Amino acid sequence: MARVDIPPFRMERPSDYAPIPKALKRRATKNLDLPAGPRSPLLTFRFQKDTPGFLRKTRDQFGDCASFFLGGQLFIGAFAPEMVHEVTVSKQHSFIKGVGFERMRKVLGTGLLTNEEPIHMRHRRLMQSPFHISKISSYAQTMLGLTRKHIEPWRDGEVVAIGPQMMSLTFDIVADILFGSDISEDTERVQRAMHIAIDRIERTMLPGLDRFDYAPIPYFRKFEKAANELHDVSSRIVDQRIRLNIKRDDLLGILIDATTPDGERLSAREISDETLTLILSGHETTANVLTWTFSYLSENPQYWAALAAEAEEVLTNVSAEDFALRLFSAPLTSAIFNEVLRLCPPVWVAPRRAIEDVTLGGVAIPKGAHVLVSQFVTQRDPRYFEEPDRFNPERWRGDFEKTLPRGAYFPFGAGSRKCLGDQFAILESRIIILEIARQMQLTTLREFPEAEPRATYRPKGSVPMRCLRK
Repeated sequence: MARVDIPPFRMERPSDYAPIPKALKRRATKNLDLPAGPRSPLLTFRFQKDTPGFLRKTRDQFGDCASFFLGGQLFIGAFAPEMVHEVTVSKQHSFIKGVGFERMRKVLGTGLLTNEEPIHMRHRRLMQSPFHISKISSYAQTMLGLTRKHIEPWRDGEVVAIGPQMMSLTFDIVADILFGSDISEDTERVQRAMHIAIDRIERTMLPGLDRFDYAPIPYFRKFEKAANELHDVSSRIVDQRIRLNIKRDDLLGILIDATTPDGERLSAREISDETLTLILSGHETTANVLTWTFSYLSENPQYWAALAAEAEEVLTNVSAEDFALRLFSAPLTSAIFNEVLRLCPPVWVAPRRAIEDVTLGGVAIPKGAHVLVSQFVTQRDPRYFEEPDRFNPERWRGDFEKTLPRGAYFPFGAGSRKCLGDQFAILESRIIILEIARQMQLTTLREFPEAEPRATYRPKGSVPMRCLRK
């Protein structure tokens, strides 16, 4: 059991996890039959400058499986759907979380996103009930009310910074549903600290950069400070709830009371770690997808009228019992959201580390290799997505998704590692998209935003848009 007084940033890797295998240096791979891949002294610079672009060019040039070296260590890109399925599902036990996740653990502790087996499955079983579709559906009215409250001040003709606005709105939603009013005084502090933590995780994820974590360098000191702030807020709220035996019907209350048939429960520290994971997964990632969604709609204004009509049908004159059902079955919103998740997946790369020799798609992968599967790359494969760079929601009509091979489309991951909050994010996003379309149209003032991929695939800048109310 982790010591409660040690913040995640300073905690050692839990002993229950599988040990991290020794990294494969270039010299140790001389006698291995590695797949072809880029070899250049500027490789690390190119990788850091534009990681999604680098991975996609690597796939285009070298095929479904390619090898390269970063920081002197062997990396293998596994881009074919078959390989993705093997890494995430059928052979997932041959891998542990890869580069970057150890850094996430410094912020999120042993939450679902960063946890390894056997702890991960224990937490997942305990958290299944709060994320059952029936429970998620009960949050719909709260999500809608907070959305209406948030966008009510937007005036006709006003320029709105959609990026920060979506960050603020999704934070309000997840904070209200997770913590109730407990976090209201810490909202800005948590948002600021989460922004710094996410930035540092991505920029310092290459092998070897962790040696600077405790160096007296301001850039790295801010990383630990932000991680500790997040830990302080979540642990204080959880500890107070438990100590004072406060009973509330929010998500935190459900987590505190969650019990297995054998009577097993999460500890206060584990609940604190899971709340931080839920803030990240239910806030930053969703806000990014929504910002991309409105950017695509601004470039494709022909969808606004149909979305508004769908919003009137889904959001008005409907019983509470049918509300979530209508949201999950709204065809146009579903198609648009699926297409944005394909083009701009919030989690755009899933690093793994082989803990034993394994084959992927018939290719031998040696123990110790870093393995990268990428939603960004695989979901733009022209073999499965015609004109893969074009925003085309119509492709999702009918049974298109059922025609895809396993592993071709996995915006929320797959297998036992699939995001537990995927239905929460889908419900939240559809409500926000539909309510904004019902009240207004958003028009971009600039070119389509550039990507600024960090730990999540985010748009660069504030993405200002003009609000045209109806």
